[in-house]
Amino acid sequence: MNPSAVCAPVASAPVRAMSRIWAGRALLFVGFFAALAAFPVHTPFDSKLTLPTTLSLLREGNLDLDEYAPTFESYRHGLYERDGHLYNYFPLGPSLAAVPMVVLVDGFVRLATPAGSLHPALAHPLAHWRHLYDATGRVDLDAWNGPQRLFASVLTALAGVVMYVLGTALHLSRRRALLLAAVFVFCTPLLSTASRALWQHAPSLLCLTGVLLALVLAREAPRHVAWAGMLLALAYVMRPTNSISVLLLSLYVLGTSPRHAWKFFAGALGVAIPWVTVNLAHYGSVLAPYYEPQRLELSASRVAEALAGNLVSPARGLLVYTPVLLLCAWGLWLDFRARAFTRLHAVLLAVVTLHWVAISTFPHWWAGHSYGPRFFSDMVPFLVFFLVPVVRALRWQGPEARRGLTATFAVLAVLSLVLHVHGASSRAVYRWNSFPLDVDEHPERLWDWKDPQFLGRR
Repeated sequence: MNPSAVCAPVASAPVRAMSRIWAGRALLFVGFFAALAAFPVHTPFDSKLTLPTTLSLLREGNLDLDEYAPTFESYRHGLYERDGHLYNYFPLGPSLAAVPMVVLVDGFVRLATPAGSLHPALAHPLAHWRHLYDATGRVDLDAWNGPQRLFASVLTALAGVVMYVLGTALHLSRRRALLLAAVFVFCTPLLSTASRALWQHAPSLLCLTGVLLALVLAREAPRHVAWAGMLLALAYVMRPTNSISVLLLSLYVLGTSPRHAWKFFAGALGVAIPWVTVNLAHYGSVLAPYYEPQRLELSASRVAEALAGNLVSPARGLLVYTPVLLLCAWGLWLDFRARAFTRLHAVLLAVVTLHWVAISTFPHWWAGHSYGPRFFSDMVPFLVFFLVPVVRALRWQGPEARRGLTATFAVLAVLSLVLHVHGASSRAVYRWNSFPLDVDEHPERLWDWKDPQFLGRR
């Protein structure tokens, strides 16, 4: 018998198995993306300049927006000026995250342009993209609202796939890992906030979900700490409030994997060095202006109100809009009782707590004209991590049935789903921010249970 005839099927079996795994993940991504992209609401408030910055980087190799100067005669929000140049004041991270997506779309459009002659229905969108990509001078920033929503949906869908992989890495069955990922994507601000525009939250929480996965995998394969370091540094580039995660998770790696910590910091430096170099070149400082702490306010009464509001306000409360996260406490208890409560659990709990305190020091702790707990969006990956033992414990039938827990989880998950679906499909919930009074000028409305934002009746 020819030995190769025996070895070939054996050798190819792992390849086929891996192919099926990646095909399943790709299918999951397509499903998540299609569902997210179907919701019509887009919220490009602070992200108007994200994609113009991406285009400036790709076309001219710089970050300034001088080529759009006539546009800013009437539009000034989020604009920063230094040495006669115009920049996006908000973090550079989302613009960098958009680079591969813009390159792929533009490459596809260039290849498909000859097909536009076949029918006007093909020609129009292809020509529209080319116009958006090439336009300078006075441009319509609103024309990027649709692409923003789609690109943000891509990043959010990717985060959902990473959460699914994390669930399987934590020994959930594929069905339970899928349930965990679905709750993560559709029953939280990922649906109603992160996927609605290309502001900081989608790339931030994608990076943090990746950090979680890398740290879990590093328990068995320490090489993954390098990925954790790189992704954690990227999370900070995406959003400065992730500095809390950077500090505490770095200490965690030093404490749990001292022999491999150099890999973690090497991965982080691979991001930090070019980022600092860019800041020095464009802003003359190590940190970009948005990352400076002058925006904090430490009034005791305001912070106390914000601490409560970020949890239970009828307009911004995390537990009001995402009640399924109430079960995080039960998940932590299940892990503690099973002696599965690790140092990672403790560090993540500390990160979430300090993040809650940090966002409560912002003068506009309610995140301006938004829907629900926008400032808590970045912590959703860590909070859903605490739900893993709850999802593992769900059973409706059999000798180990936990009907009470299963029914409670189902009710809270469905309620969370309804609230976030409403936020992603109803523009009325955003009109609430302006009518009958502007919430930024009348923050007392944040506590009005007679007119809660989630009803969206205007």
